[in-house]
Amino acid sequence: MNALQSELGLIKSRFPDHKSAIDYLYRNDNDFKSLCADLFLCTKMIHDFELEISEKQHALVEYREIVKDLETELCMVIKATPADE
Repeated sequence: MNALQSELGLIKSRFPDHKSAIDYLYRNDNDFKSLCADLFLCTKMIHDFELEISEKQHALVEYREIVKDLETELCMVIKATPADE
């Protein structure tokens, strides 16, 4: 998340050939600065969502394994029980 440490750093990393123009616009153009802020926030949200999804994906795998184990155990109990007459 190094490039996300600042709005300006993010913009410069995305447009490395235009650092001087970026510095100028960031200091002098409020619309440009607002666009930078919007891009920064959107990029940060994507990063946060990716982390959240990754964590939930791990939990999902664990819960699927638990369900599988529970189904196996239930199956054994069901098969060991005499059927109703």
